[in-house]
Amino acid sequence: MAQWKLGLNRTVSHLRRYRHIMAVLMKYGFVEVVESMRRRLTIRFGASAMPSRVRGDSDGRSRPQRVRLALEELGPTFIKLGQLLSTRPDLIPPEYAAELELLQDQVAPEKPQKIRAELEKELGRPVGEVFRQFDEAPLAAGSIAQVHRAVTVRGDRVAVKVRRPGVVPALKAECEILEDLAGLIDAQIADKTLEPKRLVQEFTKAVSKEVDLANEMRNIQRFARNFADDLSVHIPRVYEDCCTGGVLTMEYIEGIKPNNVEALRAAGLDPKEIASRGARFVLRQIFDFGFFHTDPHPGNLLILPGNVIAPLDFGQAARLGEADRQLLGDQVLAIAERDPARLVRAFQRADLLHDETEIGELSREIEELLELYPDLPLKDIPVGKLMGRMFDIIRRHHVRPPAEFTLMLKSMMTIESVGVTLDRDFRLIEQLEPFARRLSLERLDPRRAWQEARRTLRDAAELVAKLPEDLNVILGKFKKGQFQMHVQHEHLDNLVHTLDVSSNRLTFGLIIAGLLIASSNLVSQPGTLLSLIRLQTLGILGYFAAAVLGIWLLVSIIRSRHL
Repeated sequence: MAQWKLGLNRTVSHLRRYRHIMAVLMKYGFVEVVESMRRRLTIRFGASAMPSRVRGDSDGRSRPQRVRLALEELGPTFIKLGQLLSTRPDLIPPEYAAELELLQDQVAPEKPQKIRAELEKELGRPVGEVFRQFDEAPLAAGSIAQVHRAVTVRGDRVAVKVRRPGVVPALKAECEILEDLAGLIDAQIADKTLEPKRLVQEFTKAVSKEVDLANEMRNIQRFARNFADDLSVHIPRVYEDCCTGGVLTMEYIEGIKPNNVEALRAAGLDPKEIASRGARFVLRQIFDFGFFHTDPHPGNLLILPGNVIAPLDFGQAARLGEADRQLLGDQVLAIAERDPARLVRAFQRADLLHDETEIGELSREIEELLELYPDLPLKDIPVGKLMGRMFDIIRRHHVRPPAEFTLMLKSMMTIESVGVTLDRDFRLIEQLEPFARRLSLERLDPRRAWQEARRTLRDAAELVAKLPEDLNVILGKFKKGQFQMHVQHEHLDNLVHTLDVSSNRLTFGLIIAGLLIASSNLVSQPGTLLSLIRLQTLGILGYFAAAVLGIWLLVSIIRSRHL
C-alpha cells in the first residue's frame, strides 16, 4: 500500500470530532491548546459550532499523566500517536516518554460474523474452502487487526491476522484531522525545532504501512531470507496464497516469553545464551542488513526449544541507510574511546545540527556524560542508561537525527532491557563494539575508497559538462525577463488569518454604520415604499438590524479575547 495522500477536509464532516477533541483537552486542563484551536476553527466553522468551555480538572496529576489520559480517551489513533512519541526520546522529555510507554492499544474484539465476512471478502471464497478450522475467539485484538488460530485444509496450524472492517478510511480521516491540528499547534509553539507537522507525517507514513498486511508479509519474507542460514533464529513461515492486503496467514508458533525466566529454566533453556542470541539477532539486522524490527519487546518475541529466538508482529520494521549505520558506529566508538569530539564531528558530517545548536556546549555536555563512567571497563557501561542521557542532550541541543536512527537506538535499548532481565551481567556494548569496529574498518577499505572516488569524479564531470548549458538557460531567462525567484514566507498564514478577521470586522462595522445613517434619514421622512410599508417603519427595522449585527460583532470580539 502506498503512503496515504491526505487532502485536508475543512468542512463540517470533521466538526464533531474537532469538538470532541477540544472537550477532552479542556477536561484535562490543556486550556491554552484549546483556545488556540478555538480561534482558528471559529474562522472556519463559526463561533456557534465551538463547544462550550469546560472546567479543566488536573486533579493533582502531572502534565505527562494528563497527556496520556487525554490520548487514551481520544481513542486508538491518538493512542498509536502516543506510542510513536514514546519511541522518540529525541523529541520529547524522558518523563513524557516514560508515561506514554504505558499506553495500551486495548479494544474490544470485532463481532465474529463481521470478521468472517471480511475474511471471505479478502480471500474471495468461503472460509471453509481455505481453513478446515477457524477459531472465532481471537488470540489478540488490536485497533487495526485481530489474530485468530486456524487450521488450513492441508492440516497446517496457522495464525490468521484479519484487518478490522472499515479501519482504513477511519484511520485516514483521523490522520487528516491530526495533520490539521499539527498546523494549528505549529503556528503557536515558540520552539520551532519540534516540527509537529513532520511528526504527524511520520506517523501517517507508519500507520499507512501497518494497516497494509501485504507489507507485513513482505517484511516477514525479507527477514526469512536474511536469517535463512542462522539456526538460532526462527522466522514464521508465510502462507502466501492465504494473504492479501487485509489478511495475513502465517505459521502458528508456541513458545515461552523471554521475560518469563522461571519458565525458561523449567524448560531446560539457558537465559544467558538467549540474551546473547537476542542481542546478536538485533545487531545483525542493523549492521548486516540495514533492515530491522523496531519493537523487539518481550511481547513480540518467543523462545523455542534449543534457545531459538522467534520474532512476531513484523508490521513495524524500518530500513537504515549506510549513513545511519556509520553514525551509529561513530557513536559506539566515541563511547568506547571516551572521545566526544568524534561524535560531534559525526553529527556535523550527517548535517544533523540545527542553526540554534551551540557546538561547544554540545561537546562539553557529551564529555561530561562520558566522564560519568571514567574507570569502568567497556563491558560494564550500561548502554540503555547512557543512550537515555544522550537522547536528553540531543533534544536540548536540537540535534535532528532521522526517525529511523532514533528507532534503531530505541530498539537496542529495548533488547538490552530484555537481556538484563535474562542475565543480570548482560551488557549490550560488549557485543555492539565488534560490529561498530568492523563498520569503521570497512570505511577504510581501499576498494571502497576507490569506488567512492570514482563516483565523485563522475559526478564532478557531469556537473562541469552541464554547467555551460545551465548558465546559458539562466542568462537567456534574464534577457527575456523570465527569470523568477520564489520566496516562501514562513507562518504567513497567521498574518492572512489576522487580516481576514480584521477586514471582516471592518466590513461589518461599515455595514452597521450605513444602516444607522440610512435608518436615521428614513425615520424623518413621511410616505410609503411602493404603498406597502411606511418609510418610518423601514427606518425602525434598519435600527433593529443594526443593533442585532452590532451585538453579534461585539460578542464575537469578546469571545475571541482580542478586544
